Amino acid sequence: MKRPSPSYLRDGKNLLLLALALLFVVGSSACGDDSISSGKPAAFSLNPNPISFQQIALGEEIAETIIIGNSGEGALRITSIEILQNGSASIDAFYPGNNWPEGTLEVPPNSEYDFQLIYRPEQPIAYGGILRLVTNDTSVGNQGTVDVNISTQGLNPEIFSPPTISFPRVPAGEEQWKLAQVANIGQAPLLIEDIVMSGNSEFRVSFPGARDGDGVLPPPEQDTNEFPSELAPDESFEMRVWFNPATDDPTTGEITIYSNDPSREEFRINLNGNSGSACIAVTDEDGIDFNIATLDRATNRTITISNCSPGSELNVSEIALNDDGGGTFSLRPESLPALPITLLPRESANFVLTYTPDEITTHEGELRILSDDPAKSVLEIPLMGQGSDSVCPIAVATATIQGSNRYQEELAASPLETIQLNGSDSSDPDGTNVTYEWSVISRPVGSLSQLQPSSANAQPTLWLDIAGTYEVELVVYDELGMAACESDIVRINAVPEDDIHIQLTWTIPNVPQPRRGSAGTDLDLHYLSPTGTWGGNQAVWYNNTRAFGASLDIDDLWGVAPENINHNDPGEGLAYSVGVHYYSDRGNGESKATVRYYISQQLVYEYRDKSLTQAKQFWYVGGILWSNPPTVFVRDEFIQTALR
Repeated sequence: MKRPSPSYLRDGKNLLLLALALLFVVGSSACGDDSISSGKPAAFSLNPNPISFQQIALGEEIAETIIIGNSGEGALRITSIEILQNGSASIDAFYPGNNWPEGTLEVPPNSEYDFQLIYRPEQPIAYGGILRLVTNDTSVGNQGTVDVNISTQGLNPEIFSPPTISFPRVPAGEEQWKLAQVANIGQAPLLIEDIVMSGNSEFRVSFPGARDGDGVLPPPEQDTNEFPSELAPDESFEMRVWFNPATDDPTTGEITIYSNDPSREEFRINLNGNSGSACIAVTDEDGIDFNIATLDRATNRTITISNCSPGSELNVSEIALNDDGGGTFSLRPESLPALPITLLPRESANFVLTYTPDEITTHEGELRILSDDPAKSVLEIPLMGQGSDSVCPIAVATATIQGSNRYQEELAASPLETIQLNGSDSSDPDGTNVTYEWSVISRPVGSLSQLQPSSANAQPTLWLDIAGTYEVELVVYDELGMAACESDIVRINAVPEDDIHIQLTWTIPNVPQPRRGSAGTDLDLHYLSPTGTWGGNQAVWYNNTRAFGASLDIDDLWGVAPENINHNDPGEGLAYSVGVHYYSDRGNGESKATVRYYISQQLVYEYRDKSLTQAKQFWYVGGILWSNPPTVFVRDEFIQTALR
């Protein structure tokens, strides 16, 4: 018979079994949470954070993929994910998407889980919210609670139109138009309050109606001044922009569209006219009329071809007669430039056209000039004249430096002197009074000087604004309108007298015809001694006009006169530097500077049309080493100076 165990042994066994059972329970519990059993933590991350949705149309849908990462060594547990309101923004456009966790989500160590949040707006209101996640990573958020901002770009209108409309070349007096489209590329209605034209009356705008079923636009005469006040998303309208220039010069304008686009309430379209192309201008290109001319005697007219562009070259390939009027019209061969010829901006060339009538009748012909002006590539100029047995008047032109009484047909002068012209010695053999027609047919590039008080005066004056050669032609007419058979030409050579003469001229593309007192641009010429600093007392400039034997004669503020620095007796072996400071653009933008060096009355260096794009730039041109012979050195760089 088996004996029962002692009670103390039975009690000890029961205690052992109880301990083993408790150990099993604890072990089983630990198997369900490695972070607890092993003490290894999870490491939560979320991408993107914050969550931002791009702008989409009402009713459309976009999904953002959200990635939960666990870079820790323990399991990551997400016990709650919900979308909460944030301020006054609505959360009604956000919806759970693919793989949205239900219940508790567990992400193993070094793993990721991705799901989607959907954005589907139904109204043009502000949407936003918070995505709240509760995790077992207590190192993030508030004891494991993480709030991620949800934002959207809102449903706004957005205006779109070409930022610039350009008319490369429209001849003076003609009108052309271009179409521009205004569109709403946003996601809410675009409300247009006004469309305003400004800057120049040579531009205007009109609004055609809708195109017909074949896509044809109504003719311009049906245009109105009415534009749509509202554009739905993806809706657009067309406007017709017109350009009718009074001159061949470049010009600018601006269209401003006022709307409810929150980022561009004042949307501007820049308008450019007659910019970026060659431009030809010819004497009397609408028709050259010799009027009445003496039988069997040649009457000559000087014809000037000019490049009226401030920034582009003009190439002339042909000058010929389409119709010589039965042999009465001809080109004087020795006067013709060698073709093809390239004219730089504002440069000109001359030739002589002759009319020799052979009977008392009217003659007609045609002159043809070919160039690369896109608007006037083929110029066909009518020629007219009438033979007469009257005797043509005689033109006599002379000139002198103002203040002197020595009149000549050719004279030397200095820059900035005024020339007194004289045509009063002209006469008509028939005894009638004569009238006068002066014209500057040749001048240095950059000269803007004009005859004063008018070209019809018997004794006008001409101010020599820059160094170079000027040619002034005189034609006289008798009381019947008969022109002098031969014009008379005065030639003036403006030559600097100083050892060194530095000249600065400039043009302003946006102000083709600046006038003193108008809003031109202000460039300043600087001349530096070897021991000086720019803007110091050993430099010549507008604030220090005389130093070390050099002087500045003019401080021009509008670009209508040159700035000249003169220097006599420079020191042997010394180098003098030349610079140009863009002091103020007065809102006109780019200026193009030309610098010339004259040494002992000879032009030795020229740099044309250097582009200075903004105020406060300083262009270090280079300079002159006064040696035997003098040497020009070139730097051509923008540098920093203390000038302001």
